[in-house]
Amino acid sequence: MVTIDNVSVKYKKTVLSDVNIHAEKGECIGLLGLNGSGKSSLLSVIGGLKKPASGKVYSEGKTGFVTQENALIDELTAYDNILMWTSMKKQDIIAALNGPELSVLKVADFLNVKVRNMSGGMKKKLALASVIITGPDILLLDEPLAALDIPAKSDILKFLDAFKAKGGIIFIASHDEAVFKHCDKIYHLKGGKMVEADKSRPVTEIVND
Repeated sequence: MVTIDNVSVKYKKTVLSDVNIHAEKGECIGLLGLNGSGKSSLLSVIGGLKKPASGKVYSEGKTGFVTQENALIDELTAYDNILMWTSMKKQDIIAALNGPELSVLKVADFLNVKVRNMSGGMKKKLALASVIITGPDILLLDEPLAALDIPAKSDILKFLDAFKAKGGIIFIASHDEAVFKHCDKIYHLKGGKMVEADKSRPVTEIVND
């Protein structure tokens, strides 16, 4: 369970005011808004990386955060990047990557490839697997499908459905129409405020409200 209770976010000025969201196990919450609307800031608050100016976030379980930039080291292989997140032995890492949860991401296929030689889709899958292998109950994703080809998008969306099915909670910030089809609720962030959107409407219509 995650409850965001009257949270406000400020830097030099207020970014978001009085945000309220409640998410139960197995729910995916979509955050929609233009650049600078506060999506990434809200994810940082939920993940405990930034303190809210007011209000509180209550959560049960471990949180994993996959940022838009991908926290990967270019000179290291996929395997070595994963080792930065976990103390698991190599055979256990390989077993996990080939297991029912992570096999859809196909990271085991490029475990010895250096990040600098990876495609954008491979990097995104590796970043996601590196977080998931630590066993989070709550997953925060910032633009997970940005600049990916169709097969990579499909693999990540399949993973998200599987994570939800086992009771995981997802908060996902995106501009991609395909993402929101997998969300249970969509919230539109605009002008420092947040309102729940009608998920049956096209994303372009919601953003232009």
